[in-house]
Amino acid sequence: MQNFKIDQALTFMSVLLLSCEPKTAFGDQYRQETTKDGTPKWEAQLVAAFQQFGRPQNEIIKVGVASERNPGDGISVATPVQLVDFEIGVMERKKKDPATGDERVVGVQVWYRCAEIRPLSATGGSKPRPAAEAVS
Repeated sequence: MQNFKIDQALTFMSVLLLSCEPKTAFGDQYRQETTKDGTPKWEAQLVAAFQQFGRPQNEIIKVGVASERNPGDGISVATPVQLVDFEIGVMERKKKDPATGDERVVGVQVWYRCAEIRPLSATGGSKPRPAAEAVS
């Protein structure tokens, strides 16, 4: 498993909040998942705009946040946001061969997380850059 810090300003032209809901525990749609110390986990859905081969692209990403309160409270839909301590995690997905018991890598699992979500207006950040200025 590896984690990498993401420089949001250099990676994305803009990041807009769509929603933020409790992350439910696996197999239990009614119980909110928590960290080991009991902090509730949330899942934010965002639109991330970036350059790919010289063309603007948009992707919906899900970002995990551990917080006592909903990190999206008070932030309107489609508001440009800053993701504080934004990182990506990558972990191998393995499958065990039932005949031999050997494990083999069958892919990777990728996830995003951050410590806090702030509206850009609260951070004094600049407006999203035009596509021509984006760094890929």
